[in-house]
Parts: sequence; C-alpha cells; structure tokens
Amino acid sequence: MVKKQHQIVWLKRDLRLQDHQPLWEAVQTGQPVILLYAFETDLMQAADYDIRHGRFVWQSLESIRRQLPEPESLWVLSGNMPQLLDKIYDMVGFCHLYSHQETGNGISYQRDLAVADWCKQKQINWQEYSDRGIIRGLKKRHNWPGQWYAHMHAPQINTPLNKVNWMADTPQGLPVIKSFETLFPGEKMQHALIQPGGTDKGKQYLQGFLQTRGANYQRHISKPEYARTSCSRLSPYLAYGCLSLRQVYQATKNRIAEAPYFKKPLEFFLQRLRWHSHFIQKLESAPVLEFVNTNPGFDPIRQEVDERLLQAWKTGQTGYPLVDACMRCVAQTGYLNFRMRAMLVSFLTHHLWQPWQAGVHHLARYFLDYEPGIHFPQFQMQAGVTGINTIRIYNPVKQGTDHDPEGAFVKKWCPELQGVPTSFIHTPWKLTAFEQEACGCRLGSDYPHPVIQLETAAKHAREMLWQQKKSGSVRQNNARILSELSGRRLETEEGA
Repeated sequence: MVKKQHQIVWLKRDLRLQDHQPLWEAVQTGQPVILLYAFETDLMQAADYDIRHGRFVWQSLESIRRQLPEPESLWVLSGNMPQLLDKIYDMVGFCHLYSHQETGNGISYQRDLAVADWCKQKQINWQEYSDRGIIRGLKKRHNWPGQWYAHMHAPQINTPLNKVNWMADTPQGLPVIKSFETLFPGEKMQHALIQPGGTDKGKQYLQGFLQTRGANYQRHISKPEYARTSCSRLSPYLAYGCLSLRQVYQATKNRIAEAPYFKKPLEFFLQRLRWHSHFIQKLESAPVLEFVNTNPGFDPIRQEVDERLLQAWKTGQTGYPLVDACMRCVAQTGYLNFRMRAMLVSFLTHHLWQPWQAGVHHLARYFLDYEPGIHFPQFQMQAGVTGINTIRIYNPVKQGTDHDPEGAFVKKWCPELQGVPTSFIHTPWKLTAFEQEACGCRLGSDYPHPVIQLETAAKHAREMLWQQKKSGSVRQNNARILSELSGRRLETEEGA
C-alpha cells in the first residue's frame, strides 16, 4: 500500500539532526520521513529518572524544532514504544524504522526487545546504526581502540534538512505532547542552576571550551569549584546526543591544529572522550552490570543496607563537609566533577560500607549527564568490585585540603559552615564547644557530628576489600573480565 512507504526515524539518546546516520539513510529512500521522539512511560517511572532529565530532553527537542524547515515535522508523543508504533502503523502506515543503537538501562533494553518483536510481527524493517564507536556483539576488546579511532576519523554524515520530504501532519488520535507543562505540571521549563539542553547550547559550550576555558582543563579538573568553568561541561550534550562524539572529537583535533599551544590540555581531553566510549562498551557487552558486581567474587561482602547512614549520605548530612557539599551541589545543579563523584561513591561504599546498589540510582537521578553505560561501570570501579582495578579509598579530608584548601566550595554549598575558620573547614569536629559558639556552628544542631570514624572505617574497608581481592574466586574471574571488558592483559593489572 502507498500509505506504508513512510520512514520513521526514532530519536532516543541522539537528539540532533547532523552526523546522524539513521536520518541520512531514511532520507535516501526519497519517501516521507516521520521524525519521532517518545517520552516513554516506563522509563520516566524508573528509579534512575528525574525531571531534570525530562527538562533537558524537552529543551533539546525544541532546539531540533528550531532547525527544521517546519517545526511540526518532529512528532513528540507519550507512551510506550510498541503501542505507539502500533497506533502510527494503523493510522498512516510505514515500512521502515531507523534508529541508533542504544546502550541504556534494563528497561530500555527490554523495550528494544519488544520493539524488535513488534517489527518482526508486522514485517517492518528496523535498521539500527552504531554510535560513539560502540560495537554491538563485541566478544573481545583487544582490537576495539583501533575501531573506535576509525569511527572518530570517518567523515560526518550530514543531511540537507531543506531537501527532506518531511511528514509534518500528526494524525488525530495520537498522544501528542505539545508543552513541557503537559509532562510536568507545575514545573518550569528553565532552571537557573542546571545546564539547558539542545544542540545550539552544546555548540556554545564546545566553542567556549576549545577557545578559552580548556586552557586550565588539566590544572582544575580535580577541583570542585574551578572545574565548573575549566572542564568542557559537554557531558550532558554527549549523554543525550545533542552533539555526536565524532563532532566533538573532530572539532577538538581541528582546534589543536590551529592552536598548537592548546595541544596539551586538549590531547588530555581527547583521552577522556575515548574513556567515554570505553565505559559504555562495558555495559553494551555486559548489561547485567546495572545490577550485579562485575566480579562475582565480591558478592559475599557488603550486602546489608544501613538506612541511617544511607540517608545521611543522600541528604548531605554526613558530618564530612566536602562529602556533604558535593551531594548538595549535585542535587541542585546536576553537575559535579569526576574526582568528587568518585569520592562520593568511595565514601558510600568504603567508609559507610554500603552496597553500591543502594546509592547508584540516587546519583543517577541527580546527574544531569546520567549515561547508563558510564554510570554503572564507573560506580562499580569506585566501589572496588571489578577485581581488575586498583582499590581507591578517597579520604574526604585530604581531598578537601588538596582541592578546596580555602573551603570556598564547602562554604558555598554548606552555608552553615560559613563562619568556620579555614584551618577547621574540613574538620569542624575538632572545634571546641567555645569555638563552635564563636563561629556560629554548633555540632549536633547547626551541622551534624560525623556519622562514622574516618580512619577506623577506611581501615576496615581496606582490609575487607584486599582480602577478598586476593581470594581465588576473584582471581578466577579476572582473566575473563580483562578480555571481555577491558582488553588489557592479566599480568598488567597484577604488576600494577
């Protein structure tokens, strides 16, 4: 039937119109193109979802609309995909579905299986394309870096938008979402402290970083306050595909060529882009990492949850200023630099001795740039349950004195500590009762006492983790993990 010649391009975590192979392939057919995004009910009700993610996506969709010759060519629907596809099929018909492969959470994985079944039943050709250098079905990692670089250096796939045969009219009866308020009643589409979504905003951050801000990238990457302006801040635009990783990689290479004095910090940045895909490839190869330890040899330890300690961590009330400042900061802004994220996970899993699963979705909701493929493997690495990585227990007092020596970051996000002298800002429990009164911060009322004793907790964690890491069960799994998820040789880690 003629009505079934439409082509659907399904947008997921690829909210852009350029360097987008599914769109290019659909356009080559010459048939009408339906550009579709769905706010999926199951995903929005998941434990790792937050309104900040929905807001960023909506702003990104508005950015796409501004680029289209006819804004209504983007269909924004609500519901779950198999049912939505069924409705579209009945109303207008289509013969092809195009999308990028997605390395998401368990819900999106099951969704994709359901969509594949639906396409098979309806004899719809669903074509998926790789993105970010991620390879589906990869068994061994040894040749992966070369394949990743080949993808980054390949020409971008750009579509002339004014020559596309767009289908702009949305049929009556589809669950169309026309406003942000429809999705989130009573919420504002803008948030003063959280980065806005969209390709246009992503390009602004990219240019600002490549032209000026990147100069201090290496120097400030670990500092919680300075990193906010010296790091690229591109992670949410990459997580939601407002920019392709290849676009960022090639723009960075071009900037190095024209400004050699920028080479050192930008080469350092390029390494992080590869790490971005490296971790996503882990979850692509082993989706169970969302739920279980990378190395099952660590399963016997750290199984019980202490709700009192967990709540103190979640609410930024642990009595350790840098930990609390970091949690409060990311809760309000959606951003935290890498080292401080690692410290939060380390404190939860080592000092508080909580299973990583107890906090993994909490931070997923807070991170604006939540990328499942990075989030779950990184959380496990910092929790020390991979078996192949060095166990790192971050001391929050030392991290504070090293990276926030004046306490500016702590005082910004823990205002009750404003009057505490710099010499005590990371150890306020050392203040005498008289000194607490003098600086207007009484422990136990204005600011909590430490929930654990730092040195004792770290000693316990270190002993337990290293004892387990040396066990036969952990060692037996290391060779497999290194081959399938890392590509390194076993002796490299053992000799590190």
